[in-house]
Amino acid sequence: MTLVVLYATAIRFLILLYPDEDPARFLWPAVLSAGLLAFSAPFWFHSLVAEVYTLHSFFIRLILLLLLLWREQDDVRYLYSAALMYGLSSGNHATMAFLLPAILVLYFCWSRQNAGRHLLMSVVFFLIGLSVYVYLPIRSMAEPSMDWGNPETLKGFMYHVTDRKDADTHFSYFRDSGAGTKTVSLWLSMASILGKLWNVVRTFLTDVWTHLTPLAALGFLAGAGLCWKRNRPLFFFTFLIVAVNAAFFVGWRRESYFPSYIVVCLFTAVALFAVLFRGKEHAGAIEKNVLFKGMLSIDWRRLVFVGMACVIPWNAISNFPQTDRSGLYFGESLLKRMSLSLADRSLFIAGISWFNFYYYNDVMRLRDDVTAIRAWDFMGPDVPSLLTPRRYPDLVLPDASHHRFDSRADSLKYVEELFKRNESHRPILMDQNLTFFEQFPLEEDFQSYRNLLLKYRSGMSGGSREPGGTAAFEEFKGWLEEEINQPGIQRTQWINKIAFYIPSFAEHYHQTKRYREEREALKLMYDFLGDRGGGWWFKRVDNLRLDGLIKKAREEFAIMKKKFPNQFETLFIEGLLLREEGGLENSMTLLERAVALHPNTFRPRLELAKTLQMMGQKKRAADERDRAEKSIRSLRELRQMQQALTS
Repeated sequence: MTLVVLYATAIRFLILLYPDEDPARFLWPAVLSAGLLAFSAPFWFHSLVAEVYTLHSFFIRLILLLLLLWREQDDVRYLYSAALMYGLSSGNHATMAFLLPAILVLYFCWSRQNAGRHLLMSVVFFLIGLSVYVYLPIRSMAEPSMDWGNPETLKGFMYHVTDRKDADTHFSYFRDSGAGTKTVSLWLSMASILGKLWNVVRTFLTDVWTHLTPLAALGFLAGAGLCWKRNRPLFFFTFLIVAVNAAFFVGWRRESYFPSYIVVCLFTAVALFAVLFRGKEHAGAIEKNVLFKGMLSIDWRRLVFVGMACVIPWNAISNFPQTDRSGLYFGESLLKRMSLSLADRSLFIAGISWFNFYYYNDVMRLRDDVTAIRAWDFMGPDVPSLLTPRRYPDLVLPDASHHRFDSRADSLKYVEELFKRNESHRPILMDQNLTFFEQFPLEEDFQSYRNLLLKYRSGMSGGSREPGGTAAFEEFKGWLEEEINQPGIQRTQWINKIAFYIPSFAEHYHQTKRYREEREALKLMYDFLGDRGGGWWFKRVDNLRLDGLIKKAREEFAIMKKKFPNQFETLFIEGLLLREEGGLENSMTLLERAVALHPNTFRPRLELAKTLQMMGQKKRAADERDRAEKSIRSLRELRQMQQALTS
């Protein structure tokens, strides 16, 4: 649908720019420009998944087509239809708001009479389309599993529709370019802004060059110049679409650039027409030109046209491996196996597997006996609105009025009470989730259960912990070995999930002082993920140090120091090793150097404070503890600080 509308839009676009030309000549430029998008990797990939991006593209093309028809036929019904589609499309992707300045420019340039009345009617049709948002609170009140943003409340509704969860990414690239008060600062700030603007342009053109081919990048620039020359309102309209879209999504690119891809394709169609098809003498055919007169007669335009047409099948062949979804095994095999292995009637705290689990549970009707809570719901801005008795009638929920949710520490108390109230009624399971445990340091209350799963047992840290083992981890590794042998697995994003789970195993083992098991996970990170940087070596040496294997730690550190001399992790771990060996002065020096490299990182300052305390420098140690406390970023770090103060 998107490609068909793009083809039709390109035809109307060319008719508007070249009203004296035969419209039959616009066919092939429109087909070629649509073909460039059809098999580009981002567009093809997102046409195969349930996402917003291709529908977003369809609406933008349809709105543009309706506006062009309004201009061409002077029929206000096309304008009202565009306004209706604009409101409807805003319910699919909120960044449609960025099209408003461009649409208003076009409207006031093209509106010939009764501009105020037509604008008012357009607003009415826009609001009718926008009314699809009314469905959000209605559906949310039915408490579906996948209740994104919980929009049944006014706060949740506004949080969701304004995309507050991703607010930190909105134009973040330009936020640090505030102007100074001094002249020098003003000039530096202006230079910084200009540099960033240039980087936006460069990033956008690089993305187009990569995904839509160099032909599209060159066609975009040439077509923009032709559009500027022949129709200024249309140029400013398309320019605003690209400018805002490229600046907003400079850190995301690919599918987020689809609105700009539309303009690229239209401008490319203009450039192709101007170079290959324009001219009175064509009479519907491609003009012949004589090169190397007297030696060789070549129809160069036809030759160029055929060469450009070959780009489309070439894109299809080269991009197929990365868009082929038939080998995406991770969700269908590994995560389904995990879901099927959940204990009967368990409470499942789902981490990055939550989307897959809800699909299996709600659509495929697997494991109806299991109740699932997204781990991220505990970290949301309004936990009581998400965990309600109506949504979870089979759980014993804490009285939210007895809890505060002003901080992560307050939320932790609610989480602990929820787990303790329900553990006698049902098993409480969680998939490996290092993010959750960083925010809620409950590792000692969870033990390995099977494969990716951990099981909650309160009070284990008091001495009742069952002996650890690697059975669960070995089962997980067995699954990986089976997965890696699947055909086509190397062409998928399968590894991205694995790259989360394996470090989660390592971190859980580290926090629960199961150092032998941690070494197994670190080895898998090294062998399987290729994680061999300074951070990995730090974890490896620190593991051996904490396990009392100082000689082995020294051997590993010797390798690390050769690979990463004077790096933060190298200085930090050498300082810790020297402290274990009694070299307090040298330890202090190295830890100070590490702190200087990462002054806002918690643990180096805490370890420096410990070393200073051991050296009897109590005043300096207290100062470093104060600085460490100011750099705390999670409850885990807060707990480490409390333990350091009491030890």
